[in-house]
Amino acid sequence: MAFLWIIRDIIIVLLLAIILAAAMEPLVDYLKEHKIPRSASVTAVYVLVLGLLAWISYSIVPLVVDQTKILVHNLPQYLQVFQDRFGYVVGSSSVPDLAQQLLSGFTNEQNVVSSTFGFFNGVVSAISILIISFYLVAERQGMHRFVSSLVPGDHKDFAMSVLEKIQKKMGLWILGQVIASVVMFLITWAGLSALKIQYAFVLAIIAGVLEIVPYIGPIISAIPAMFFGLIQGGPALALGVAVLYFILHELEGYVLIPKIMEKTVGTSPLVVLLAVLIGYKLAGPVGIVIAVPLAGAVSVIITEFWPAKPIMP
Repeated sequence: MAFLWIIRDIIIVLLLAIILAAAMEPLVDYLKEHKIPRSASVTAVYVLVLGLLAWISYSIVPLVVDQTKILVHNLPQYLQVFQDRFGYVVGSSSVPDLAQQLLSGFTNEQNVVSSTFGFFNGVVSAISILIISFYLVAERQGMHRFVSSLVPGDHKDFAMSVLEKIQKKMGLWILGQVIASVVMFLITWAGLSALKIQYAFVLAIIAGVLEIVPYIGPIISAIPAMFFGLIQGGPALALGVAVLYFILHELEGYVLIPKIMEKTVGTSPLVVLLAVLIGYKLAGPVGIVIAVPLAGAVSVIITEFWPAKPIMP
């Protein structure tokens, strides 16, 4: 166990590669069913994914960066307005002074160096994930062979059966998560823009990303939106933002999760929430990403080992 904890970063990279490969596999199989060779199918899927990432980087990232720079530059001013309007003081220091100290903490030399190393480590990890997932998908039954090499011969057939169900569940989870996040992003962006909230695009991205955390995500993403509503228009606008996010919370709870996630994954929202909290505790933000598909995989394994018994009348 100590050895596994030491190499946990490598294990996380491998798990992310397996999840990505599981998401790619249905697309590759779909293209292969239409008489496209597997090598060409895999290449086409990766070109599509990398092209989509390039388009996002070219068209969306600059806008997010610009809005974030303006937000960071104006944050002490916003907090000063908040303090002047509502008399909010923390200890003996004013809120803008605390904000300035916080921002300066991110820009000192030590933090810049550690952030630079963290960036390069992230790039290396991302490249490793793409390469590993490519090998798992490019070779026919690549995932099966990889798992088969780790399983004793007597249990290979059972392991392959469970693996196929896990792959399907992981792929469906990613599909459902992408749909839910995109829907929340678009609706939030439209709602905040209608209310004329500044930084609506960045706030909508926060809502889309936090969609991975069921039920709690919209509540957390509402806090910065309500803050800007309070600064820009006072309690009335903040109340309008709160109503908007309440509607989004209800939409998520009664439409998105039941109609998308449960239809694609079939995992209880409570299990999903617990998995997210455990994943964050063990591996931080990356743990949130891998927690839900791993929870789906564990549910498949539990179902296979302990199938539900019919209730006697």
